[in-house]
Amino acid sequence: MKFSFLTYQFCRYPLEHCFYMAKVYGFEGIEVWGARPHAYAYDMDAQMVTQINNWKKKYGIEISMFTPEILAYPYSLTSRLEKERRETIQYLIKSVETAASIGTNKMQIVAPHPGYGVDRKLVWQRLVDGVGQLCKRAEQIGVDIIMEALSPSEGGNILTTADDLLDLFKDVGSSALKAMIDVVPPVIANEPFTEYFDKLKDKMAYIHFSNSDGVTEFHMQLDDSKGVIPIIDMFRVFQRHGYNGWCSLELLAPYFKDPELYLAQSARIINEICNILNIKRG
Repeated sequence: MKFSFLTYQFCRYPLEHCFYMAKVYGFEGIEVWGARPHAYAYDMDAQMVTQINNWKKKYGIEISMFTPEILAYPYSLTSRLEKERRETIQYLIKSVETAASIGTNKMQIVAPHPGYGVDRKLVWQRLVDGVGQLCKRAEQIGVDIIMEALSPSEGGNILTTADDLLDLFKDVGSSALKAMIDVVPPVIANEPFTEYFDKLKDKMAYIHFSNSDGVTEFHMQLDDSKGVIPIIDMFRVFQRHGYNGWCSLELLAPYFKDPELYLAQSARIINEICNILNIKRG
């Protein structure tokens, strides 16, 4: 396995600091947050692309995935506004081109809550169309589109389970469309992690991990005593299914207040897990 962290944790720092933190604390990569001040797609001119590729070499750190911001205004693949959907597709096409330019073959997307009072079938059709357009460009440049299921409060009833992901694969029909597991949504949905591995099989291409309170979408630090996930045993499950890809730490608020402190804590726990389970890194 390889370990990285989503740079959104360091959203109050410049992107180079994330490369430095990854090197200091023994991570193999970083998952680049595609927003300001890190790597917003429309800011990514040739100079910025060159700079990021130079940082990769300078610090010996890979980019595990490019993750454009799509959970918040002004972009949404499931918006009721046609203009917002159209601009989102344009933004994501620019983002997938950015992913290729900084040397990663993975880009994450999500289907945010579409709002209340909408026709689910119509929203689904629009989602399939938008993802399909994005995948056509991704196929051309060799990048996989990694779709993440969300918790119901984030994604409504659109895409929240492994079965929803399977339906999307079927309807889009693109070899570039893959899936990931964020360990929080299945816990909230009372869905075993094994559903993702058993049903998605070779489409399961990435993992976001943290702990969970079992109720909300809060991404909790790994050893929080209130967490409901036995972290070591979770990795045992990953091992049993033969998963050997990227595992990316996703800590959000309130950890922005001292991101290095919680990254250091996470690095210690990850090292302990790897030693206990004899996980080979890299």
